[in-house]
Amino acid sequence: MTTKLCTATLVEQIASFIAAKTPEFSIDAHRDTSFSSLGLDSADHVRLSTLIEDQLSVEVDPTLAFDYPTINALIAHLEQRFGTQAGEPS
Repeated sequence: MTTKLCTATLVEQIASFIAAKTPEFSIDAHRDTSFSSLGLDSADHVRLSTLIEDQLSVEVDPTLAFDYPTINALIAHLEQRFGTQAGEPS
């Protein structure tokens, strides 16, 4: 089975996760702000990896959010690795 990334859904989940930790977070203003600058600690970075695993039903490296430290960088990597679902904006 090939895993396809639903970009919009994953961005929404990541944004919700960050907003719960950082009340001043805005998806429009912070797509290229590092997760660390948004107040996420190392445990939160690992939780982001778990969120991605749950969404895509695949195992990802727990350091993924360290390697791709912004929403845009992370999504671009995942799109390259898994592709996007048909009709899904990239």
